[in-house]
Amino acid sequence: MSSTVSRKYLVIAAVVSALGGLLFGFDSIVISGAIPYLTQLFHLDAAGVGWAAGCALIGSVAGAMSAGTFVDYLGQKKGLALCAACFALSSAGIWFAVGLNQFVVWRMIGGVGIGAASIIAPMYIAEIAPTRLRGRLVTLYQVGIVLGILAAVFTNMQIQRMGDDAWNTAVGWRWMFLMGLFPAIIFGAMILPAPESPRWLMKVGRISQAVAVLDRINGAEVASREAQEIQASLSMEEGHLSELLTTFRRPLLVGIMLASFSQISGITAVLSFLPEVFQAAGTATGDAFLQSVLVGIVNLVFTLMGLWLVDVAGRKTLIIAGCFLQFVSFAMVGLLFHVHGNGHLLVLFVMTFVIGHAFGNGVVCWVIISEIYPAKIRGRAMSIATTTLWIFSYLGNQMFPVMMKRLGADGTFWSFAGAALFSMICFWIFVPETKGRSLEQITRFWIERSTS
Repeated sequence: MSSTVSRKYLVIAAVVSALGGLLFGFDSIVISGAIPYLTQLFHLDAAGVGWAAGCALIGSVAGAMSAGTFVDYLGQKKGLALCAACFALSSAGIWFAVGLNQFVVWRMIGGVGIGAASIIAPMYIAEIAPTRLRGRLVTLYQVGIVLGILAAVFTNMQIQRMGDDAWNTAVGWRWMFLMGLFPAIIFGAMILPAPESPRWLMKVGRISQAVAVLDRINGAEVASREAQEIQASLSMEEGHLSELLTTFRRPLLVGIMLASFSQISGITAVLSFLPEVFQAAGTATGDAFLQSVLVGIVNLVFTLMGLWLVDVAGRKTLIIAGCFLQFVSFAMVGLLFHVHGNGHLLVLFVMTFVIGHAFGNGVVCWVIISEIYPAKIRGRAMSIATTTLWIFSYLGNQMFPVMMKRLGADGTFWSFAGAALFSMICFWIFVPETKGRSLEQITRFWIERSTS
């Protein structure tokens, strides 16, 4: 009986985390289909295009900055419910938006949900999952992101085909955003039966409830041992944010590096402007939308490969291999733009770049950031690290059209390739392997390193 209950609780928690990722992915990338029509409707220049595409990321920064403190004090379930509300409000509100300013406001509200979900969802499943499954279950969050991206580009393609440019400029782009309302409602409904994080319950003194959750997930014997480990680890932590500047300075810097470097090679900017990139290579508009869907499928397949490998090959191996593939891929994309090479070959190398991100940064970044911080300040620490991700993501979206105009397509993609190479070197030197360690063992590792 207990094993059935255990599987049920774990499955619900994993589904909630994955749905949080799905909404993150959908809401982040749905703009890729709408931006050509927003450009026509609002008569945007290069900077205006960047603002329309990236404004949601300002909300993401705000969401990431505030979510950690919120969940440290009020719990992950309430935080996830807030994310669901933001997603639903944004998707519905954009339908009624009149003018660019109203569009920006609703996108920023959705961005708050994206930023908050990027912290709460992976932290939530990391704190619930058994050690042996933690990497794979946290990776389900990234699988959710990729499914959301695929859903966004697929629905964008279907809606774009429903009418001509005039119809898409008038109303088609609104349908693209409205489609996000349905998964937001499902996400909100799934949060209700989900368990609260046992580590958060233990931290706020609700020990019997924490042990009950651990019992249903791991069984009585493992639950008792794990509860003792959590209490012992909590007793070693002060719970002050100042610890991040002393005892846990190294994991803070590692988290910031992982988050920001996941963006500097251009993944969010490229995905947000995929149809434009393919059109720049000579692809027709309809074919560019189809190729975007193919990229989404490739992203999903290799994220699933990362799901399988993250607890086998380890985190560090995957992220280094992924960065190397990204470097080679965008170096070739830049070369093909420079020599006006074959457009189909260019699409192939964009896909290999996405493959490198899928099993590398895309999987590993969220897993490690959810693992390396102590329980009492995990939310706030993840907020700091993940806020840098959203700042760099916003800068990428804002600057991409300007870079394409000023550096040319070749210079833009060579810049991204150089950033991927730099990331690979830094990850090789500074990122530790966390495979096979419990969250409490990782905390002790940093405490021992700080005193050595």
